[in-house]
Amino acid sequence: MRIFVNDEPKELAQEVDLASLSQQLGLNHKKGWAFAVNETIVPKSKLQDTMLRDGDRILLIQATQGG
Repeated sequence: MRIFVNDEPKELAQEVDLASLSQQLGLNHKKGWAFAVNETIVPKSKLQDTMLRDGDRILLIQATQGG
């Protein structure tokens, strides 16, 4: 299965949920990150319920300080 993370292709052996992808990317314990799947923001409470499918586009969004 192929997905795109910040427009970079990533091959996965099987369907996974967004929480598992977060863990694979090393982001599961980091604060200030948000995920959008196919241009829709996914609340942290829904990461485990959001199954990724072939061709999905995931955007990683990091909060920053400043103005």
